[in-house]
Amino acid sequence: MNEFEKFKNIAILEDLTEDQISVLFKRCRRVTFDKNDVIMEENEDKHSMFFFIDGEVIVSNLITMKVSNQAGYSEAEKSLVRLRAEVVGILGEMSVFDSQPRSATVKAFEPCVLYEIGREEFEKLIMEHPEIGTKLLFNIAKILCVRVRRGNSDILKLTTALSIALSK
Repeated sequence: MNEFEKFKNIAILEDLTEDQISVLFKRCRRVTFDKNDVIMEENEDKHSMFFFIDGEVIVSNLITMKVSNQAGYSEAEKSLVRLRAEVVGILGEMSVFDSQPRSATVKAFEPCVLYEIGREEFEKLIMEHPEIGTKLLFNIAKILCVRVRRGNSDILKLTTALSIALSK
């Protein structure tokens, strides 16, 4: 399967026609990453998103915690999840909506192929092709809703476990 065919199969693009997908595809820049390459780094001030068509990545965050029996604090990288292109078709989408730095680090777990679009190019696409923009924005909103609901559920489970642990 060629890369355009893989691009067309990204779930977030399911409502777009092949012509609309072609317009988007032409606005993106193909980027490849080897195993262990950093695709996005937590706190970097870059504003682009990636359509993920091949490979597997690890998403992680830095956490700061007190080191036992020491007076200081230490940072550690906490791996959150591994994601395959076939399952998650988009990365970094929050950065095209706000000016905050990246919220996580994404590293290639194996060689990866992605198509990147910057915020300015994405906004230009939306203005020039409102039907494409509406469909993309709606689908990105659905993905973000799922992630917020999952995060809320995880927080509830963690706070319940912590409450039980502290009450003993």
